[in-house]
Parts: sequence; C-alpha cells; structure tokens
Amino acid sequence: MKKVLKWILIVLAVAIVLVLTFMGYMGLLGEPKVSEMKMGPYLFVYEPYVGPYMNTGKVFDRVYKAIGSDGIETKRELGIYFDDPSNVPAEKLRSQCGVVIEENDFAKFASVSKKYRSKIIETADCVVAEFPIRNSLSYAFGPMKAYPALAKYAQAKGYRSAVPYELYDMPAGRIYFVMPVIK
Repeated sequence: MKKVLKWILIVLAVAIVLVLTFMGYMGLLGEPKVSEMKMGPYLFVYEPYVGPYMNTGKVFDRVYKAIGSDGIETKRELGIYFDDPSNVPAEKLRSQCGVVIEENDFAKFASVSKKYRSKIIETADCVVAEFPIRNSLSYAFGPMKAYPALAKYAQAKGYRSAVPYELYDMPAGRIYFVMPVIK
C-alpha cells in the first residue's frame, strides 16, 4: 500500500509541475506588462462582425486570404472589440476584424482598395498590455489577463478610455492589448 501511495504522490507531483510549467509558458503566471506609449497610425482593412468574439478567427482568416490573393503580404492583424462581453449578450457583440497594411504596400493596396473596407487608426496615447502568442490558446487567455490589468492601470492614473483594440504582431510573437486613453 505504501508503494502505491508513493507512486500516486510522484505522479501527482509531476502533474502539478507540468501544469505550472505550461501556465508559465502561456503567460498565465503573474501580471502582464502594462506601459504607456503612442500607437499607430495603422491602415486597417477589415470586415465587421456581430457575434461571439471567440468566432472572429474565421473573419480574420477571410480578410487575410483576400488581401493575400491581391498580392499584399500582411504580418499583423488587428481586432477592434466594441462591447464588453460581460455586459452584452454574445450574439450581439460587435467587432471589426482584419489586417494592418504595411507602409511599403500602401500603393499596392490603393489599386485594390475599392474592394475592401478600410480606415486609418490614428496615432494616440495608449495604455498597452503585452501578452505572448504561444499557440491558439493565447487568443483566449490573453484577454482574461490583459483587460483587467489595463483597467486597473487606467483607473489608478485617472484616465478615461476609448474603444480598445488588439494588435496581433506575428513576427514579434506578441499580442498588444491597446487602450487609447484621454489623460
């Protein structure tokens, strides 16, 4: 019986170490880094979407593929999330999902721009939380960690905030949770 209990404790200890290691790797241990910086401008090409935020991946994919088929390579995606999912039913959540056109592709985009919805997100003073992109779970875990940290920081500074957005920087392997602020 003692040997069985010993093995159960060893397996349990190994499981706990594995879970903690995974949580650390995913960025779930500790608070995200929050800082103030200017963000933008961005040429944002997007599709509007109404529905659960967890279903926006297909919208991002559609915009990414469409832009790619026009010969424009994008490295960053951007999502604007207008509603707080704790206050608005999932089927009524409003967002805009798409890609950032890099400056070296502005001329190429101009020739196909009539096919797309686009706008400029102007440079603004922002409070920004960073979160690592490790795998598809990062897109679910990131908001759970970042938005409370952003709200706490903005409240402590007395800032009023505008509609937040998320910048997915694939080359950097980071999600930037961006809250434009009025100081």
